[in-house]
Parts: sequence; C-alpha cells; structure tokens
Amino acid sequence: MIRKRQSVRNYLSIFVHAAALVSIGCGAQGPQLAPVQGRVLLDGQPLKTGQILTQPPAGRGANGAIQSDGSFQLSSGREPGALVGTHSVAVVAYDGDTSGAPEASQGKLLVPQRYTNADTSGLIMEVTPGENTPTIELTSAK
Repeated sequence: MIRKRQSVRNYLSIFVHAAALVSIGCGAQGPQLAPVQGRVLLDGQPLKTGQILTQPPAGRGANGAIQSDGSFQLSSGREPGALVGTHSVAVVAYDGDTSGAPEASQGKLLVPQRYTNADTSGLIMEVTPGENTPTIELTSAK
C-alpha cells in the first residue's frame, strides 16, 4: 500500500510540474513585436529588389521583401513586425531570374558582399515599441 501511494504521489508531482511548465510557455502574450516599415537605399537611391533579414541577439529574426520603391515591411514568421530590441541586419539582392525555377541563376549581386551577412554587415536596427520607420543606407564604396 505504501508503494502505491508513493507511485501516485510521484505521478501527481510529475503531472503538476509538467502542467506548470506548459502554462508558463502557453501564455496569451508572446514576445513583443512592433511594426517595422522602412526603406533600403544603395548609394542614396532606392534598392529596387531583394530581401532584408534581421537577427536579434536571442529569439526569432524578421525578414521582408524589398519593393521596387525600396520599401520593405518586416514579419517574424507569420506575424507582422519584429521583436523589440536591437537587431543585426543583412540585405541580399540579385538582378537574376526571379522565376524560382531550379535551373535559374541568381544573377549578379546588387549589394556589396559584406551586407549579405548580418554578422559582417555592420548594419544595426533598433526596434522600439510602436511604429518603426528605419532607413537602411548601403554604400558601394568599402
């Protein structure tokens, strides 16, 4: 009888701890996202195509397509916006075939190579609560 009670207590203890962990991870409020709509300029002119990618020190980064007027809107997964905080930024743009066909080449890189990696770009974006309208300024010169 004593063994049965200990087993029940052990299972009950495991259940209570597991329920507590699940409830902590399933709160109604996830990470704080803020809307980000900005522009990318290359040598003072709007970059007409490409992708912008951001990476915070921890958590999910954000990304967005660069439109023909240089504008972009960031999303984190399926949610619009980016995590509040500091982000390293990368910009990737090619002038090649955009059909998505497997045999299509990427074409010529339109931005200097250093901007294609958030760790080497030197670009930083600060996302604050509320509306964010950053201008990402790239230069061809090293």
